[in-house]
Amino acid sequence: MRRGGMEQNEGMNIPIYPRAEDLVLLMNSLVDVIGRGSAGILYNFGKQLAEKYYWGMNIPEDLDPNAVFKNILSSMMFSDWFTKMGIEREGGFVVTLRDVFELNANEDSCNFIRGFLAGLSSSIYCRTYICKEQRDPDNVCRFTLIER
Repeated sequence: MRRGGMEQNEGMNIPIYPRAEDLVLLMNSLVDVIGRGSAGILYNFGKQLAEKYYWGMNIPEDLDPNAVFKNILSSMMFSDWFTKMGIEREGGFVVTLRDVFELNANEDSCNFIRGFLAGLSSSIYCRTYICKEQRDPDNVCRFTLIER
């Protein structure tokens, strides 16, 4: 198997991600019932969901982790989680996403996506990451992954 890119593998399981509109319903329900305390729940849910998906995919260990990360993020676009993405690894670990579905929820930040990115990167790179978010007015969110 080539190390630089993703290869087809009969044993890999690609998850079907929850649709964005369904997750917004869940998020708004949590905010309505719990209030701002829902932020930690959504972050933790996103983190655990990413870890579960990653370990369930049975990805061969010899694949390039950067290619794995990029390909998994790309697959999330098909569930309407965002429309465009960028990944920067020089001078930090930053994921830029446009039109993140969570901007449609009644929250102040994208807690679920932050948790999902933290869980996914921690699983792929075998290090513990947390995720911070910055937004701009054009529906672009920059998620900085910080190793702990």
